[in-house]
Amino acid sequence: MPLPPAQLERMEYLLGKSQHTSLTLKEQDELRRYVVAEQPGAKDATFETVVTLGLIIVGAYLLYRFIESTSAA
Repeated sequence: MPLPPAQLERMEYLLGKSQHTSLTLKEQDELRRYVVAEQPGAKDATFETVVTLGLIIVGAYLLYRFIESTSAA
């Protein structure tokens, strides 16, 4: 998965913020960049689709980290 941890954390923040308030255009563009890095087909998707894909991506990262941490123990 190509997103470095800092970008993943920023994406998580933007997704959380988007659930409570409107993102600025700059923040929307930033979120779209992160999602497109993972899913290039999302380049022309609606912002609602970008948010949905972002939530799926973050969920997959969190699940991966959880599985990785439990198998290492």
